Amino acid sequence: MYYFVTLLFVILSAKASFFDLTNACWIAIDVILLWVGFSKARLTKGDFELFGKFSLIYLVFCTLRSFFFVHLPITFYINDVVFLFKYIFTSFLFCAVLKDKAIHYLIKVIFQLAIISLPLYCLQLVAGDALYAFGKSLNLPHSHYNGYVNMLIFTYVKVHHIRNSGFAWEPGAFGFFLNMGLLLQLVTNDFKFDKRSKWIILAIITTLSTTTYLAFSLVILLYLRGRGVKFITLLIFIAPALCVLAGMVPFMLDKIVTTYNQDLDDMKNIQTLSDWYIQHGQTMPLNRFASILCLLQFFGDNLIWGVSNIYNEAVPLLKHLNLSNGIFAFMAQFGGIGLIFLLFRGFKFFKNHTGSIELSIYSILIILICGFGECIFVTSLILCFLFLYHYSIPLTENATLSFSANYLKNKKMMLTD
Repeated sequence: MYYFVTLLFVILSAKASFFDLTNACWIAIDVILLWVGFSKARLTKGDFELFGKFSLIYLVFCTLRSFFFVHLPITFYINDVVFLFKYIFTSFLFCAVLKDKAIHYLIKVIFQLAIISLPLYCLQLVAGDALYAFGKSLNLPHSHYNGYVNMLIFTYVKVHHIRNSGFAWEPGAFGFFLNMGLLLQLVTNDFKFDKRSKWIILAIITTLSTTTYLAFSLVILLYLRGRGVKFITLLIFIAPALCVLAGMVPFMLDKIVTTYNQDLDDMKNIQTLSDWYIQHGQTMPLNRFASILCLLQFFGDNLIWGVSNIYNEAVPLLKHLNLSNGIFAFMAQFGGIGLIFLLFRGFKFFKNHTGSIELSIYSILIILICGFGECIFVTSLILCFLFLYHYSIPLTENATLSFSANYLKNKKMMLTD
């Protein structure tokens, strides 16, 4: 049962199917989680007190923002309240029901979905159009349009026909889930490099995603430091190799520079370009840097508090733009204050498992790198970090003692760097 609800939760978090687009699915998953929680006596009075305290903080923040700092119609405030009970409540229920089992099952499901994606990715490379036709024939609601089809456990996107999108909405988003699965596997498993890690890394390679590869390089750093490798050793041997690799791979440094220059050109002509997309019934895609510049241009200092969960309705032009920078999109929703609050909760979770401020900072940087390229901060998986620190503990006492001893040894080595 725990596996089943985790599978539903991960597919919902992937935001690639009708699960995310249909309110009935959200309600159904909440009902299932509540049923499992009460039938297995997993939900307690303390759990709901925790959510009540969080809700009070959230509502006070939204009230101050809406009525004292950012003056918008009441519908914006109402939508912020809806976000609490639609998105955050589901993540809370998942954490409260599974408690210390949540991380174990998240890793397991992400790992198994990564395994499933590999043969389907090979099929995509060989017969992409046939896979697309098969996906359409399933006729799942809201799951396909021109060049895109989602089959719940696998997504095919024609524009990314040589890249693996897995169960997410595109390769970079799939890479986010893979990096999170690998990160959680390492920090909760005494930094042991097992077969799960190897298979997840293979799936990461198939994404051919710049942000995924950058985040993965930091996962490698975290793993090596977690195993006690000295920082000076990394600088001498690992860093030069990564720099050479970044220069040789065409979708790393070259792509970043090209994207930045293209984004500057797009911002100079944003009104003309957006008019063209509007005339053709489309939304104008903005890359990572252009998304930042656009939101800074429209909201400026309001990004401290954020505007609203539906910030794109505050500026007419934003309705026709497709932003791709998750960090600044979340700041537009809940401000730098909201982002810091979420990341601090995540930091506390990683600190509980690693016992190290340094390793916890690496973990947060991995999330930020993924968020720079994809709008991940409103996925149910990331919202879990609002509560995971409260419930998640090392899986076994032996693992805890083993990790503690290993960490103390590694810490001594770190202090000598």
